[in-house]
Amino acid sequence: MKIIRRILLVVCLAVFLYSAGNLANIGYKYHKVNSDNKKLQEEVVTEVKQDSPLDRKVDFNQLKSINEDIVGWIYIPNTNIDYALLKGKTNDTYIHTNYEKKHSFAGSIFLDEDNNSSLTDSNTIIYGHNMKNGSMFANIKKFTDQDYFNNHPEVYIYLPDGSINVYSIYSTKIIDATSDYYLKDIDYASYVANAKSSAKQSRDVDSQNTAPLLLLSTCYAHDTPTRSVLFARLEKNVK
Repeated sequence: MKIIRRILLVVCLAVFLYSAGNLANIGYKYHKVNSDNKKLQEEVVTEVKQDSPLDRKVDFNQLKSINEDIVGWIYIPNTNIDYALLKGKTNDTYIHTNYEKKHSFAGSIFLDEDNNSSLTDSNTIIYGHNMKNGSMFANIKKFTDQDYFNNHPEVYIYLPDGSINVYSIYSTKIIDATSDYYLKDIDYASYVANAKSSAKQSRDVDSQNTAPLLLLSTCYAHDTPTRSVLFARLEKNVK
């Protein structure tokens, strides 16, 4: 019996150490993702005026020197969404690769492979992982809450030419990964109407104003075919 107890103790200790090691490794990966992105923000983003998105400046000369695939910078005020925006050859290019072209389980925020990097398509799709620590596009799920939706009405995308695209968020919903919402070319009025239909939250939008649309997409939950998405429309481009 004494030998059995010792064996069980050794087994339990081994399991504990293995589990602790895995948790420590996961914790380090999350820390690495946050610290790398925070470092980039500090290097390239300048807050000219506090809480004034249109007065923010992004150094694209430095970003382009790091990676030519960086095509913009996406920002939703008072959320964790504040990242370089990339476009790879395929949708797999940056799904587990960071802005430095290094492997990262969090990947990058990136444009759909079929979209134009100038964001001039009738519908531009942008992807990001739903990370458990709230990074990348995890905050998209919060928009199902009415107060959160109302308090975060706009998406800002800073472009290499120094201008800023300002988008108004008009809907959020849960959709299937194979949905027709993931199309570049759309029937505008029908698309906007469907985006608002059965939405978790929405606001009025003039479907006759056919300004370019934006779809931000992230996984709803791990290993499921559903996605949490935000629908937005370009309101202005500020030079």
